[in-house]
This record gives sequence, C-alpha cells and structure tokens, in this order.
Amino acid sequence: MHDPLGASEPHPRPKRMEAQPLTRLLPYLGASGMTALAILLALLIDTYLFVANVALVFLTAVVLAALRWGELPALFACALSVASLNFFFLPPIHDLRVNDPENVVAVLVFIGVAILVGRFASRARADARLAEQRATVTNKLYIFAGRLTSVDDLADLLSLTARQIHEALGLDAIVLFAERDVLALRSAMPPIEFLGEVDLEQAEQCWRRQESAPATESASCHYLFLPLRAANSILGVVGVGQDGQPASLSREDLRFVEAIADQVALAIQRLTLVTEVHRARVAAETERLRSAMLSAISHDLKTPLASILGAATSLASYSSYYQQQERDELAETIREEAERMNRFVANLLDITRIESSTLEVRQEATDIEEVIGAAARRARRVLGDHRLSLRIAPELPMLAIDGVLLEQVLFNLLDNAAKYAPPGSTVEIEAGRQHDRIIIKVTDEGPGILPQDLQRIFEKFYRSDRGRRQRAGTGLGLAICRGFVEAMGGRIHAGNRTDRSGAVFIIAFPEPPEPLSLPATVCDDDD
Repeated sequence: MHDPLGASEPHPRPKRMEAQPLTRLLPYLGASGMTALAILLALLIDTYLFVANVALVFLTAVVLAALRWGELPALFACALSVASLNFFFLPPIHDLRVNDPENVVAVLVFIGVAILVGRFASRARADARLAEQRATVTNKLYIFAGRLTSVDDLADLLSLTARQIHEALGLDAIVLFAERDVLALRSAMPPIEFLGEVDLEQAEQCWRRQESAPATESASCHYLFLPLRAANSILGVVGVGQDGQPASLSREDLRFVEAIADQVALAIQRLTLVTEVHRARVAAETERLRSAMLSAISHDLKTPLASILGAATSLASYSSYYQQQERDELAETIREEAERMNRFVANLLDITRIESSTLEVRQEATDIEEVIGAAARRARRVLGDHRLSLRIAPELPMLAIDGVLLEQVLFNLLDNAAKYAPPGSTVEIEAGRQHDRIIIKVTDEGPGILPQDLQRIFEKFYRSDRGRRQRAGTGLGLAICRGFVEAMGGRIHAGNRTDRSGAVFIIAFPEPPEPLSLPATVCDDDD
C-alpha cells in the first residue's frame, strides 16, 4: 500500500556528526591544561608568597574541569593534581614518594575532597545542562503551540508538525493521518514519494494498538512510530527516522516528540470541532433561510393571490350587481396586488443575483436628481397617504454608478418607510455633499428602529418584531439595498432620527475627483 505525497526527489537528510577520537579527547586535554595552569600558579604562589599549602589551587582546577567537562575529566584532573602536588610541593621534592605520614594524610584527604567536590560540581553541571535543555524544549513547544493556534487547515497543521520535528531534532519525520478508517501518509520532511510496506505495517500496528511501535529487525523499516493520541481515539501516527533507520531517541527527545504529538492531536480536535461548529451554523442558517423563504412565499404570494382571486371572481360572477365605481375599485385591487406580487418576484430575483455574484453593474455618469425623481414617481402608489418631500442640493456632481440600481434602492427605502410610518406622515429624501462624499438620506416619521435590530436590519429575510405588526413584507428589500449600493462602490447605514421619532437611512458615494459629463441613463416609471 503506497501513498504518494507529491515530492519527486527527497531533500538531503541531515546527519548527526559522529564523535571523532580527537573530540572525545578534548575534555581530557582541557583537564590537563587546567592542571598545568594550577601547577604554574601554585609555583608562583610558593615562590613569591611563601604559602605552604597550595592544595586549594589544584582543587580549583578539579572543580573547573568538573563544571566544564563532567565527572570523568574531573577525576582525570584530580589524578594529575595529586601527582603534581606530590611531585612539586611535598617532600621529597621532584619525587613521587611520600615519606612524611602527615603528607600522606594530606594527600588522601585531598583525593577524597577533590573526588567529592568534583562529583558535586559535575552533578551541578549536569543539572544545569538538563535544566537548559528542558527550557529549550519548553520554549520550542511554546513556539510550536503558538504556531498551531494560527493554523486553520489540517494539511498545513500536519506539514508544520513534520517540519517542527525535523528542524528541532534533525530527524526524518513523517505524519500519517487516519481518515475513514484508513491510515494515509499526509506529510513528510524531507519529502518522500511513498511509504514502504514494512513501515506502513508498523504504522498501522502503532495506530491500532494505540502504543508506540518498536523498531522491527527488518532492514526495510525506516521509522520509529508514535501515536497521535486524542482523548478517546488515535488520530494518526508520527514516524521519526535517522539515516534510513528508526531513530534511537534519548529520554528527553522521546518526551519532546510525544509532547508535539499530544499538542498536534489537541489541535486536530480543535480543527474538527471548529469544522463541526461551522457546519452546524451553516445548517442552522440554511434552515432559517429555508423557513423564512417558505414563510415569505406562503404569505406574500398567498395574500395577494387571494385578493386577486376574490376580486376577479366578483367581477366575473357578479359584475351586473356592482356599480361602475365598485367595479373600478375591484380592478384597482387586482392591479395593486399584481404589482405587489411582481415586486416580490423581482426581490427574489435581485437577491439571487447578489448572492450568486451575477449582478451586472453599469458604471455610467448618473444625475442623482433625475434618479431621485424617477424613484419618487415610481413610489407614488406605495406611499399612499404619505407626503414625500425632496431636498436636493444644487449643482451636485454626476456619479459613476448604475442609475437603475440606485433607483431600485431608493424605491425599496420608500416602500419600507411606507410600511412603518403612519399615514399622513412625511417621508423625506435629502441629497447633498458631506466632505468628499455625496450623501442621500431617506427619513420617515415612524417609530424608528429598535436597538437590537440595527445590526441585523440588512440581513436577508430579517424582520423586526415591530415590523411583523405592520404591512406584510419579505424581509429582502433592505438586503437588496445593501447589495446594490456596495456593488456600486458605496455604503449604506441605518439609524434613528435625533430630532424626533423615525428611521434614517444614509447612502454614501465617494465624490469623483473630476467632473463627469456623460449623460446618465435613468429608467423612468412605466406609469
């Protein structure tokens, strides 16, 4: 079973340098040098300061050797120091024999103290190195954990894992991940084309047994495998190798790899949970939109259809019983409800174009005043008893926008105002300059927008609790407004009036740097 990873030629594998004989001798040569310096310093002290006991100078050399190179070089320095102390400073001078019993005791005490101090110093050095190594490992794990938090893709996460082990330990690293009960190679550093049968068998053994797979005696095995252990399952395995053989890890290196594996398993679980939460949100949003769509269709098509059918049936069956004025009223009802259905279908088509990114925007020089006038004429019927006031600043520049889309935006805003503002109130459209922008405001004298609705008022199918008690609507008009305005490079905001109750919608377009002179194309109302 092979699993290609998409790498044609593996990169050169980093090799740990083998200790050469000279490298192994360096600590002992250093200990000899320390002893030689101790001899020179002791001779100077003995000659010029007339200090009888210079044993502490040699003891210092032993301690320094232990701190620098460890216990064995320290013992070697101890032996050299004892011989030097005896040869140069204890009578008979320049002779290794010790005749005075007091000097024999001094030599033995020196040997014991030197060995004891050397061991303590060597142990302190080992503890310091261990603490330093642990601090380095902890820092690497901390940096790695920080990197994991910024990864939101599984492939990137597994690739980062292999790279981290490779860079930290200088080992070949591979990561296998289990999907649909199949273990597959997902990342390797250096990259490899496929995983051998023996290695794959060892990886599956580690995965299924949920424990580290020991290196097999077969020459075909190249990795030591460790499980990616989550809370209730094994998500995959990590393999480490060196020079084509399973890696022989020290206790600290093994803990490091296991810590990385544990962090990666937690990160994979986090990604899985994030994916599941996202899917749940998408499913909930889809269900909400589906319910809203069905509700809108059932209500906003059924209501006008019932009115049309009732009026048409009355005209067809009982026309002779009605006066001319009554027949005209029934005909007007049919026309109004048909227009309402037409607007509903148009809204559905518009929101579909926005969502599918198929909205065509014709950026042409457009006269704002003409567009506002066209929208006002078109909205006469939907405004009914509402008064419409237009306040347009003189000499507004033309904008490079789509006049047809802007007219639809203004019509939707006027239709929205007519639903919420009481009959006989004033709806106002104001246009003017504000800094480097052209601003269009649509205000009404209705109850205004609830604070909890301000952030959601432009969402599809969203209608406030206050709006449900007003005239029926689909909840698409304002969403279409935002989609159209943003498609033309503008911004739209909603708020409440400060001088009295009522809502205000503000449309802002950047003012062109140079005047536009091309004629604008505006779709007038068919009426």
